[in-house]
Amino acid sequence: MNRMSWLLVVPLALVSALSVPAGCVEFDTYFFDESLNVGGAGGDGGVGGGTGGVGGTGGVMACTTQTDCPNNECRIGGMCNAGTCEWATEVAAGTPVGAQVYGDCKQQQCDASGSVTLVEDLADVYDWGNPCFKDACSAWANEESDPTGVCTTDWKVIGLCSGFKCIECTKDSECNGKTCAISIGKCVPSHCTNGNPDTVSGETGVDCGGPCVPCAVGMGCKMRDDCEGEGVCIGQVCQAPTCGDTVRNGDETGPDCGGTCAADMSNPKKCGKSIGCHVPEDCQAGLSCKSGKCEE
Repeated sequence: MNRMSWLLVVPLALVSALSVPAGCVEFDTYFFDESLNVGGAGGDGGVGGGTGGVGGTGGVMACTTQTDCPNNECRIGGMCNAGTCEWATEVAAGTPVGAQVYGDCKQQQCDASGSVTLVEDLADVYDWGNPCFKDACSAWANEESDPTGVCTTDWKVIGLCSGFKCIECTKDSECNGKTCAISIGKCVPSHCTNGNPDTVSGETGVDCGGPCVPCAVGMGCKMRDDCEGEGVCIGQVCQAPTCGDTVRNGDETGPDCGGTCAADMSNPKKCGKSIGCHVPEDCQAGLSCKSGKCEE
């Protein structure tokens, strides 16, 4: 050790000796950890992370800017206040929110975390408004007939469902002396199957019209009921149903709307409120098909 080193050590030793009582010199040992040096700010970050976790289960959420506090149907008016998200309106858990899909057996509602979730709702079945169709969850996507359904036919008599149609008969013995027109399940007078144009008996075409089965396009008629699909009767001739003849006919669910008219990609004609429907696509935007009618 050179002279300069001794000159530095001696004064330091004297200072240390004078700063504590004799015989009581103690030394504390400290370790410097760089991760803890970041941990000051990181500690806040850790607390923020923990708080964010609580926010996920319905508690507070940590934030640095307002964009960290997004709005949805369950939480509205989000703001960042002193590092914590606050909302002007928070909807109670279990409250239905948003646009519900009728008949899908699900309900969109808020959960405890303030998020929108789907829960089962088995009471929300699709009601066809037609006893020949089975009511079920999302039934419009999978039509299923109900052969046990009891219905009223177009001929104002109580009948049974066959496939998706309400019929009066399946054989002659069910018609009390009349003949069963099996194609439509209707009991008709015997002259409706003799191959003659019995106009005196009310036929407007050969074995069709009047009390018989409806007539095909191009055959005779006196009124719409004489024609298949209730096509318009013009000049005593049955016309094909169209989406512009101002009446409900063909597979339309309302006058000139629904059915193939609604499915026309170039000019879709969907039905308005309280007008008939079969599936959701028959109705105008914002309406659902409920029990056979377009409703909100």
